[in-house]
Amino acid sequence: MATRLLLDERILGDGRHSCTWAEIAGDRVQISDDEGVAGPLSLAALDRVMSKYGMPLDEAIDVAGEALEFADGRRLRRMRYHSRVDAEGRDYLVWEVPGADPLAVIATHATAALRYLVLRLASEI
Repeated sequence: MATRLLLDERILGDGRHSCTWAEIAGDRVQISDDEGVAGPLSLAALDRVMSKYGMPLDEAIDVAGEALEFADGRRLRRMRYHSRVDAEGRDYLVWEVPGADPLAVIATHATAALRYLVLRLASEI
């Protein structure tokens, strides 16, 4: 079980790399990145993003990789998968909820939505 999970790594306009991370913070998930964006989100917000953008993961795909494991049994996992239609592997975030099929989202898509929510909440304070 990881205490800090890399969600995404991107290249900025000036060529620098910036990583976005998630950590468990009590009953919330703390989203932060190397550019200074940081803030807590409820597990409901994380669930909403993953449910909105996620697609059921094929049962044949082995879900492996580091994960954040929440007290209620939910799990956020990052995995690399190379499908037949991709030239190279992609990073995915997988949302696992007890009793439900895992949902997978391309990591850049889910992370962009999570970063947006953090920025939006910060602007309302």
